[in-house]
Amino acid sequence: MKRLAGAFGGSDDPSGGTPGEDPARLQEAELTRAVGELGEVIAASRARLVRLVREGVGRGLHVEAGFSVPDWVCLLAPGLSRRDAIEVAVVAQAGQRPVHEPLVSAVEDGRIPLARAARIVRALDRVRSAVPAEEYAAAVALLARAAAKEGFTEKDLERVCRRLVAVCTSQRDQDEDERSRHQLRDLHESSLADGSVRRFVLTVGDDTDLETIRAILMSPLAAPASRKEQDATGEVDTRTAGQRRYDAFLTTLRRGVAGTQGQPTTPKAQVMVTVPLDALKEALGQAANDSGADAGSGADAGRTVHGGFLSAGQVRQLACEADLIPAVLGSQGEILDLGQARRLVTPGQRRALAHRDQGCTFPGCSVPATWCDAHHVVHWAHGGRSDLSNYALLCPRHHTWVHQRGATADVDPTGVRWKLRG
Repeated sequence: MKRLAGAFGGSDDPSGGTPGEDPARLQEAELTRAVGELGEVIAASRARLVRLVREGVGRGLHVEAGFSVPDWVCLLAPGLSRRDAIEVAVVAQAGQRPVHEPLVSAVEDGRIPLARAARIVRALDRVRSAVPAEEYAAAVALLARAAAKEGFTEKDLERVCRRLVAVCTSQRDQDEDERSRHQLRDLHESSLADGSVRRFVLTVGDDTDLETIRAILMSPLAAPASRKEQDATGEVDTRTAGQRRYDAFLTTLRRGVAGTQGQPTTPKAQVMVTVPLDALKEALGQAANDSGADAGSGADAGRTVHGGFLSAGQVRQLACEADLIPAVLGSQGEILDLGQARRLVTPGQRRALAHRDQGCTFPGCSVPATWCDAHHVVHWAHGGRSDLSNYALLCPRHHTWVHQRGATADVDPTGVRWKLRG
């Protein structure tokens, strides 16, 4: 590590570097090596910081100073980002419980990165009250071993943590967690500089919404103009990645409100979902029965091409709202069927639904048809057909409500009558 001192202005470099040497004068191999060594220094510093903060928390130093642990860390280490301070605090506080020793020791030894350990602690917090002490200790040890393995990726970590929560908590608890995160959704407007530039800050609290937005931002609409396009226009596409995503987002919004008589004329975002058929049908049956029984296998039913995870219930809702490409898997993970994207409601059907339903069919709701989704009353996984007798217009809020509660309805040429449980 001392080589860094010579490369970046230090006064002692026994490895042969020149003290105070300008990085611009380093050879490529030296520069690459120096960056790697600095990364090791940073990782080692974070591990050491966790050990020190853990000791300080054990002595109650943050209490004596009158601060929470994250605020105490920020006070003593102002150069640390707020996010890093919180992660240090999370792991250090977990270290106060002997059961977390395998995990926290691995962080302090440098075998598990700080951010990865903090992610594991948060997952463990969600299941601690739901499992016996011996099973909780076994889960800690298992996660610590897995997270320290070479080749264990962040996607692997996400999958394992979600599976842990799914297995150890009831479907009712998972639904409550989804509802709580849904309550965090937010969109507000602010100004930059002199007010001539506006900023919209979007907080997404729902996985289905997140995947829909990702599908837009990662769609061909957000891709750079092709060489053929540029040759045809005689212009070079100089947009930044952020500007292309902005253009894709606005294009989708404009399409959604530019249809004849206000009706959307193009599909919503296209999402490919991989889902085990048994898990999907199991969750659909439980939603219909509203039994509240455990359904751990359904909590991680779908995986999107962007690395997101969806419950079977979320897949069911997304199938109404987007062009869904289902890749249905068998018990061994083999693809049983790879569907094709399709518009589940045609423009003609949209017009007929708007005429029949007038707007959201949920009792008392006045949202007009323009802003409603066409919902399958009997879901496609249960043999539901894409015809008018199986469609009902619902606004996004009540569409979510209906899917969460498995509500059904009677549909006839005169309208929709929902069967709402008391």
